Amino acid sequence: MKRRLRDLAFAFLLAGTGLLGTGAPAAGAEGFGGPLPGLPAPLRVAFRFGQARFGRVETPATGLGPVFNGRSCLECHSHPAPGGTGVGPETRVVRFGSHSPGRPFDPLTGLGGPTLQRHSVAGEVPGCHLAGEVVPPEANVVGLRQPPPLFGIGLMEAIPASTILAHADPDDVNGDGIAGRPNLVGGRLGRFGWKAAEPGLLGFVGLALRNELGVTNFLFRDELPPQGQPIPPGCKLTRDPEDQGARLVGLYAFLAYLAPPPRGPLSPVVLRGERRFAEVGCAGCHIPTLRTGLHPVAALRQRDVPLYSDLLTHYMGEPLNDGIPEGRAGGGRWRTAPLWGLRVRTRFLHDARAASLLEAIQLHAGEAREVRRRFFGLSAADRTDLLAFLQSL
Repeated sequence: MKRRLRDLAFAFLLAGTGLLGTGAPAAGAEGFGGPLPGLPAPLRVAFRFGQARFGRVETPATGLGPVFNGRSCLECHSHPAPGGTGVGPETRVVRFGSHSPGRPFDPLTGLGGPTLQRHSVAGEVPGCHLAGEVVPPEANVVGLRQPPPLFGIGLMEAIPASTILAHADPDDVNGDGIAGRPNLVGGRLGRFGWKAAEPGLLGFVGLALRNELGVTNFLFRDELPPQGQPIPPGCKLTRDPEDQGARLVGLYAFLAYLAPPPRGPLSPVVLRGERRFAEVGCAGCHIPTLRTGLHPVAALRQRDVPLYSDLLTHYMGEPLNDGIPEGRAGGGRWRTAPLWGLRVRTRFLHDARAASLLEAIQLHAGEAREVRRRFFGLSAADRTDLLAFLQSL
């Protein structure tokens, strides 16, 4: 019902702009970045409106800052088209905190944690001398996050929680070494972010607006205090919440109706690799297809979603443990990364440390240890086929 109200509100809002019937925007590189096929005209216009908001550059006068990581969503989600991932280390987010034996993780909110905002509006606002944040010396845990690609994220939201939970096996009852667990946040199933810490797409967008751009909104109404301290006089030009709804709802429409990544070409090598993918057990976590449920928008209703993920969290071993928990997901637990669109990514894993798929597989441990052993037990030809399959996604 809430989604239907959102959709009707968009149609009503945008009908007054004179944009209805202008058609759908073109997709970007290799077909990435376009709207879901089959959207009705009002929702295509809502998508276009949100797409423009996604690329809008914020300024201190429109709510940017006072500390921030980017001036627009597009700045960190541009590859290979709007809605993708980031390119370069400057797009990676720094998270930090403190952990002492026998004590719970401390996100150091009083010192600006757990997310670092590198930049400030100083230099753009006369009289403001606020510096960008730095990791405080009290932090003994620091981790990086590369921007996750957002293609098809509306389809991911439309997958019923019951479908995801049906694959959970937190106690490894079947004895396969894989213990997928849901990250429950306030009693709701998390599915977005590297640790599945955000249950809903609207909240995911609202949090990013506030944390990354410094734009407060009706979901996150309070500014983040820079380095945990009060905002200096003269460094903030706008009143909270800075977004009255157009940005948040527009961005939601863009992402909710953003098409999934197009599949690359198939070949006999790719099809052989797909069989090896299943045989070694990769599909135990990277489930090839989940299905959406009932939905008021036909383009999202009862669709197969080939995302290659169970959207659950798994312990991936100490090499990938950054010591930073989110919700019920501890430092070494990560949401199974969706593999669709893998062929256009240039860096891999949550912190972009892996420069190749082979390197990423080598770093799989914990619940993936046995699957990794089987992968490297394949013949060279079979490994080549499996990698070719991954590079077709």
